[in-house]
Amino acid sequence: MSRKYIIIIAFLSLITLHALALDVRNTAGMLSQNVKDLDVTSLTVTGTINASDLYFISGNLHLLTSLDLSGVEVTSCTTTERHYLQQIFAANELPVACLADMGLTSVKLPSGLLTIGRAAFAGCDKLTEITLPANLDSIADFAFAGCESIKAVTIPAKVETVGCGAFMRCSALTDFTVESSSHLRRLDAAALMDCPSLTNVSLGASIRSLGERSLAGTGLKTLDLSGNKNLAELGDWVMVETPVTKVVLPASVTSLGDGAFLYDKSLASIRLSDKLTTLNDYLLAGTGLTGTLSISGTESMGDYVMYNADKLSVVELPATLTWLGTRAMAGMTGMKALTSNAVEVPALGSNVWAGVKQSRIPLTVPEESKELYQAANQWKNFMLDDAGWVLGDVNGDGEVNIADVNAIVSIILGHPADDDWMRRADVNEDGEVNVADINADIAIILGVKMMNAEVNTDDLLQLDDLSIMPGEQRTLGVKLNRAQRYNALQCDIVLPNGLTLVKAEAVKDHVSETCQMDAATSRTMTYSPRKQMFGNGEDEVVLYITVRAEATLESESHLTLTNIVLSDNDNVAWHLADCVARVTSTSGVNDLMTNTARVWTEGRYLCVDCRDAGVAQVASINGVTRDLSLDAGVNRYAMEPGFYVVVVDGKSYKIAIK
Repeated sequence: MSRKYIIIIAFLSLITLHALALDVRNTAGMLSQNVKDLDVTSLTVTGTINASDLYFISGNLHLLTSLDLSGVEVTSCTTTERHYLQQIFAANELPVACLADMGLTSVKLPSGLLTIGRAAFAGCDKLTEITLPANLDSIADFAFAGCESIKAVTIPAKVETVGCGAFMRCSALTDFTVESSSHLRRLDAAALMDCPSLTNVSLGASIRSLGERSLAGTGLKTLDLSGNKNLAELGDWVMVETPVTKVVLPASVTSLGDGAFLYDKSLASIRLSDKLTTLNDYLLAGTGLTGTLSISGTESMGDYVMYNADKLSVVELPATLTWLGTRAMAGMTGMKALTSNAVEVPALGSNVWAGVKQSRIPLTVPEESKELYQAANQWKNFMLDDAGWVLGDVNGDGEVNIADVNAIVSIILGHPADDDWMRRADVNEDGEVNVADINADIAIILGVKMMNAEVNTDDLLQLDDLSIMPGEQRTLGVKLNRAQRYNALQCDIVLPNGLTLVKAEAVKDHVSETCQMDAATSRTMTYSPRKQMFGNGEDEVVLYITVRAEATLESESHLTLTNIVLSDNDNVAWHLADCVARVTSTSGVNDLMTNTARVWTEGRYLCVDCRDAGVAQVASINGVTRDLSLDAGVNRYAMEPGFYVVVVDGKSYKIAIK
């Protein structure tokens, strides 16, 4: 090949390459005149454009992958040709389907853009990134539907509504976030439907409504909306076909749509607002809810509301209930106990408990209403002659706790028990009392909402104050100051933000079980399969707690042991006062001695060590409050025996004087 031909080929190649990337200074309506090569792959436009220019791009530039409109202003126009039945187009708006089904991989939008119109980018399945301009205030229906390659979306603060199906079927989308100080009030129907990779959703403080199916088919495993204090409504089928395991709703929620969590088999726990006067049809049908579900404030429960929720073992219906719909609790084969707090017997639809062995399930009702329930159709089929009986409450004290596990252990080890104890000890109802019933009772305890029982012993748990560095892991010994001996312990461990429970371990001759109750609380229980007592010392360690500090740990906070229950060899439950320890985040130079005050007891004396003079407020358990003057250094005050709350420098300390 001659040199002349090589030069010609190279020249033509340069022309071709130049044509692939094009910069255009445009006047609205003239883009078709300014772009002659329709094979352009990268286009940057400055100046002004209108709807005609945008429809020219989608209708003609079929090889375009990169589009930069950041330097343009979108002007209004009236076209001679109808586009999707429309001829008049507003300024600062991407019109309906203007860039739909294109092979775009990246787009930069005009900074002055206010509206992304209906289906503007629908079907752009290669689009991997999109930055929405700060002034944007509206995202219309199906705007980005089917954009299968977008991985993250941040919604600008001025946007109030995300339209119907706006991001549906965005299969690669993992994060959907609204900016701080967001005005977003509503996700319309199906807004994020069928986004299976979506695991992180942040909706902002202004969100009020989640539309029908708006989160259906997502990959969300946890839906914690407790911080969304303005949220009032979740629409029909909102979380259908998701792997969600836990749902926390704010107290502001007043409406949950039909089938909101229908057949979410992984859903093990949900916290319902007491403002929900109606639980709609199919709301929790087929879910994997376990343990106890307590409902309050509800007046009406719809048809099939808990149909086939076969892992729920205990259900407590509210005093306000007047109606329970057709097959509302049918197929709940795992139910072990039912409570109705309604004095007037709630009316029923048909076959409310179809498939449930009602004759084997104790029904607890108000004493004055027992005869009414015994005479009422469907209700009378329950075990009403044992109205006070609670599944797993082996010792019959009205609570299910570590003392009942102790009681089962006693029976297995051959200690005598009457017929009532034997019946209540067969927790899994297989006709035998064995280790499976221990496991079943533990499962109930680790899933039940504990009530604040009245303290009935002066014995105390003690936990030293903790000074810990970010990233550090520490093991704490929980000590027992006691007057009598025990062999089993149960308590809730409540940690401050930034402190994580690594594990809770039993002492020698004991075993332990721990369950995460919520983000801050873990429940732990420890017992002896051989009924071994805890050690002989007055301050022996009965539990080891290992925690890890994160950078988010506040400089000073508290670790609390609450709902504390000890059990003795007679299987009696003893309830202790809360145990509170101060937690200080330290750099390694500072420690707890640098804190403003330390509070402890020495016999009958309350001790307060403070750096500066001041005043302590002391409140006794009967509500009497008095002030104590504090000098710099250690102060000691003689106190009458009892439980007190001491407030120093705005911080509270619970103490017991014996």
